[in-house]
Amino acid sequence: MGSVMDSPVYEVFGQHDALSFPTHVGSVRAASATLALLLARETYFRRDAVFDLWVVPRTSIFSARQHDPLMLGDRTNKAYRLPSGYDNAPIWKQFKAQAQTIEEVALDMTPPRRS
Repeated sequence: MGSVMDSPVYEVFGQHDALSFPTHVGSVRAASATLALLLARETYFRRDAVFDLWVVPRTSIFSARQHDPLMLGDRTNKAYRLPSGYDNAPIWKQFKAQAQTIEEVALDMTPPRRS
């Protein structure tokens, strides 16, 4: 018979109530998914109420960081995605300096007088 260390690792996720998100709470080693559920309940939720409990074999979890780091994107500065990321003050000042007044626009729209 194999040792406990030969058993697969299951990642444990718990949901405390119907409106909460499931969160990762830890890992257990077990010979089967049923045993992993029992061990997870005893290990992580013996004293706390739990709405739902999941165990997932670690080998079934696919991680982008492990398999395709480029999927996560480059780690350059992306401050432009934030509302405070743009420094528009110099551009706005330049635009205001070149802007016409309403009188200047009206004068440009007035047809030339014929003499």
